[in-house]
Amino acid sequence: MQSKSFLLFILAVAVLGTASTLWLPHWSGSMYVLMIVGYFFRGRFLWTLAAGGLLAIIWLLAALSWDIPNQGLLANRVGTLFGISRGGTWLITAGIGFILGFLGTAVGQALAKVLPQKPPRWSERR
Repeated sequence: MQSKSFLLFILAVAVLGTASTLWLPHWSGSMYVLMIVGYFFRGRFLWTLAAGGLLAIIWLLAALSWDIPNQGLLANRVGTLFGISRGGTWLITAGIGFILGFLGTAVGQALAKVLPQKPPRWSERR
């Protein structure tokens, strides 16, 4: 049973992480989406590492898909600005994706442990 829930978790991270990376206007949107995924999928610590790794791969593939068609114009300029190579900008992009994926799912899982599971009753039944 554990493997089915892990595969469903990875599928949710892949689909929602890709969608949030491509269509949300800010980079932190991926983290917020994965906070929700982490809240609903309460797994182990390795799950957060897997989510971070998967989002790093997604961000790296997205950076490559945008960089290769324009011969690396933006990556070269950003690399020159920071004093690193074009490949270094790709690794930094993947690192940021890992951090966002890891922190997003970790915070979501932590919130699932802290917040109450059942809504409180506002009135007592007598």
